[in-house]
Amino acid sequence: MSSLKLSILQYPVFPGDLQGNWERLATLAQKAEGELLVAPELALSGYAVVGEATLEELLARVKALAQNLGRWILLGHPSLSDRGLVNAAWLVSPQGLSQVVAEKEGLFPNLDRDFKTGQRREVFTINGFSLGVVLCYELRFPEVARRLVASGAQALVVLSQWPALRARAFEVLLEARAVENQVYVLAANALGEVEGLKLAGGSAVYAPGGSRLKALKEEGVLEAVLETQSLSEARKLFNTSAPWPPPLPETKIRSLEDLLPEVKRRRTLGHRLVFTNGCFDLLHAGHVTYLYQARRFGDFLVVGLNSDASVRRIKGPERPINPEKRRALVLAGLACVDYVVLFEEDTPERLIRALAPEVLVKGADWPEDKIVGADWVKSYGGQVVRLPFEHPVSTTDLIRKIRGS
Repeated sequence: MSSLKLSILQYPVFPGDLQGNWERLATLAQKAEGELLVAPELALSGYAVVGEATLEELLARVKALAQNLGRWILLGHPSLSDRGLVNAAWLVSPQGLSQVVAEKEGLFPNLDRDFKTGQRREVFTINGFSLGVVLCYELRFPEVARRLVASGAQALVVLSQWPALRARAFEVLLEARAVENQVYVLAANALGEVEGLKLAGGSAVYAPGGSRLKALKEEGVLEAVLETQSLSEARKLFNTSAPWPPPLPETKIRSLEDLLPEVKRRRTLGHRLVFTNGCFDLLHAGHVTYLYQARRFGDFLVVGLNSDASVRRIKGPERPINPEKRRALVLAGLACVDYVVLFEEDTPERLIRALAPEVLVKGADWPEDKIVGADWVKSYGGQVVRLPFEHPVSTTDLIRKIRGS
């Protein structure tokens, strides 16, 4: 059985108070006893715009501290990715080596305005114990935790700047993530303030059964030991840590008449509909990356699929290669696709007018004035997005290659 001794550092984090935030972190780190020291989200900069050179200098301080103490340090700190600045979590080894182990995907409205949507998240192991990071607002989305646990995380580490105004929700969500995943959940939440709101503190450790083992109200260090034996005991009777099976692709294929009531229900919850369309005859890498990118512009993706008759009129009598039912099934098998709707017309204009998507997506090879439905979507304040294909491949080229022509 493996165990891990860790120390959660709880202290005031103020936006832009780089020296003060650093001194508070370093002072508590000197007192901590754990093999792994955990500091909050944006532990040194807070929610302030800081230059790249300064961010690197602050991280260099953390590396030196980890080396001097001979400890692992996990903290929230911005990272510059190829997409721009992301709200990230860094793991620094006792040798001073650093790596990004999480990038924040769930950005809090307006507060995370200086950051791009993150994409990276991985499970890491220290002394035989596996952990994954959830960043603040992401705690509200159980899917983030489920993905980490499905990848083998035995503990979820929540790095946050959670306000006192919603402190009760913080406690409930931490307990829920522990209960539903049967893993340890530990939170390093900041004191101080952000955007005029007082931060809650309340850093805590929850057992795999959901009981709160320890909590911290004031500035200080919370010491805890995580043991794999507790994970085994929590799963003796049943095991809820395994991922739930994905929905059957057939359930995503809908008629417009069946889909409209569901869209209406989702809109009452504030969900944003993204729509795109195509023939998708031979699904390839360009299609897949395009659809995943499209899904990120809203909360659910509806794909309008040309029927066989429609494809023949557009592409010629030898197309499609795959009949509509098979094309629909393959599309529906993608996790990023929420619904597939067939249409018989040459264009999806009828679908677009009926669904009134918040976001209409088409390939960047289409000029906006040629995109069917673009004017209609913009007339009620919707957004039109043109996405480039990342992979230089086309269905027509694939067919030529297969035929040897």
